Amino acid sequence: MDVKLSDGYFDLCINASKDNTSNLRSILLRLYQMGFRTVAINQTIDDSIFDTDKKKKKKKSENNESSVTVPNPLDIADLVKEFEGKLRIFNRLTFIYSDHLKTHMLNHCSNLKKFHLYSVIPRTKTALQFACSQLNTDLITINASCTGFKMNRKLYLQAVERDIHFEIQYADVLNPEQRKVAIHHSHLFYVYGKSRNVIISSGASNVTEIRNPYDVINLGALLGLNEVKAKAAILYQCKHLLLRAERRRYGKVFAIRIREKLEEDNHKESNAKKLKL
Repeated sequence: MDVKLSDGYFDLCINASKDNTSNLRSILLRLYQMGFRTVAINQTIDDSIFDTDKKKKKKKSENNESSVTVPNPLDIADLVKEFEGKLRIFNRLTFIYSDHLKTHMLNHCSNLKKFHLYSVIPRTKTALQFACSQLNTDLITINASCTGFKMNRKLYLQAVERDIHFEIQYADVLNPEQRKVAIHHSHLFYVYGKSRNVIISSGASNVTEIRNPYDVINLGALLGLNEVKAKAAILYQCKHLLLRAERRRYGKVFAIRIREKLEEDNHKESNAKKLKL
């Protein structure tokens, strides 16, 4: 995944399913027209997919069952080809869970690494604590379904220290029933850590929910973000998040590439100094 050449704005959560390809095409076209250049197609699953009955567990091996349970990324080859040179399109998986043990099961699924981005929505305080302190995820989304608990400064800073990002979906702000909760969580991000490692995405499921980047930046004022932070939330923070996701998927390989590049730069710099002498 080469993100260093990406320019333009990011929307890293476009909800999709297998039966709405035409709707997805309309959303991507609108995003491109509005100035977005990098998007992520999101598929959502919850921990109930691991609640299989005992008979199925006896018939299938654990590895085979896991590979069947977690879906493959949506086949968007036609869309990638259609928008080639216009949009960079990535796959994202969002996992909703209450029991943190289910995340271990998900991590053993081979299909997980096929997704460029891995996000979680914790439904309990314990699930949130695990996501912030131990889970190897890229992104934590806290929305209206996360009731009965709230973020605190310690957990927020733990996640930031581990280079995990938090997501604000403005589709929640547009929804009158979810607006109050969405704004509340957004302001907590500012209170606890001045909105560090926060991105804004649409969370859109249809084209009418898409807003242009400048409207999103202006919306940042309502979410506790100044203009600089709001712009970073749909630009630089998103690029940083994709690089973090690359490290998760490929581990040391990505770190080695960076180290080799640094060593090459240092070598060039030392040679330049010798020439000056």
